[in-house]
Amino acid sequence: MYKIIKEIVNIIIIIFLLFVVFLFIDNIIGKSVLDNTIYNSYELQVRAWFNGHTYLDHNYSYLELAIYNGHYYVSFPPFPSVFLLPFVLFFSNNMPTNFISFILFSTEFIVIYEMLKKHNTSEVNSLLLASSFTIGSNLLSLSIDSGVWFIAQLLNNLLCVLSINAFLNNRKVVLYILLGLAVGCRPFSIIYIFMFFIYYMVSEKECLSKRLFNNVKVLIPTVIIGIMYMIYNYIRFDNIFEFGHNYLPEFIEAEYGQFSFHYLWNNLKCLFFNDVSLNEKLNMTFNMPFCFLIANPIFLVYIFKSIKNVKDRIMTSRLRILILIFTFLNIILI
Repeated sequence: MYKIIKEIVNIIIIIFLLFVVFLFIDNIIGKSVLDNTIYNSYELQVRAWFNGHTYLDHNYSYLELAIYNGHYYVSFPPFPSVFLLPFVLFFSNNMPTNFISFILFSTEFIVIYEMLKKHNTSEVNSLLLASSFTIGSNLLSLSIDSGVWFIAQLLNNLLCVLSINAFLNNRKVVLYILLGLAVGCRPFSIIYIFMFFIYYMVSEKECLSKRLFNNVKVLIPTVIIGIMYMIYNYIRFDNIFEFGHNYLPEFIEAEYGQFSFHYLWNNLKCLFFNDVSLNEKLNMTFNMPFCFLIANPIFLVYIFKSIKNVKDRIMTSRLRILILIFTFLNIILI
């Protein structure tokens, strides 16, 4: 009983300290943790559902809306709207989207902290690593702005972290369901489904046919989630694979369309080589978007640790390498 009370008190203290950090940052940048962003595409989509439509009532010029058959649609996958549905019902108007971002951020911190502690990491190191993955990464900058892009990334990130927790607890079905929901936030998260499928197929010891059957069977709930996305896509755009981005005006007018190898080299340069510089007054200048490894230094630790484990022939390092490869692929694709 004492351990449970102590754990609850620790979590309350962590959430309180995180809230103080948010209050401090919001005060500096002139925001409030109770603000409702104007970039509220998902909230507008929920309100459209309440009115029996999949499209918005009119154009919002400041949002990324897809235009199809004379209607304006949210050009992102729908799961964040599903997540926000109870909040929209409860708050009706002026939903505090910044506070919802804080909830997602602090939940991810707690999940990482508890996950590390459960798997034989000391309490101090668990706190330090949880801080590195959240406060010490660009997740913090995403969480202080609850715009449509950022709240989807926060929710996606939380679902992926929860899927890792499910993996560590050997809960395959839950793992794949969480990743299926993550796809409904950021479609390229689907690569993690392939990653874990490959890992299980390689690491398990049964005969090939049994491995294949067992690993396909646990994917059934996730396939159902995918079918639901496809139906929603078809209702909106007459295409089961279209979430709406191809009908954004900027992509319709773009010379190379939404996806092209033409963008790859420049994106890679920005991702890995854009740095942060100091001027003569020692003010920092960020060359946006700047180097992913500068924004997320914990990945450098992760890379070196994975390389060391490969040399030591540790089995779990194979999963670490897979996670690194697919995470960088995901970053490049997004």
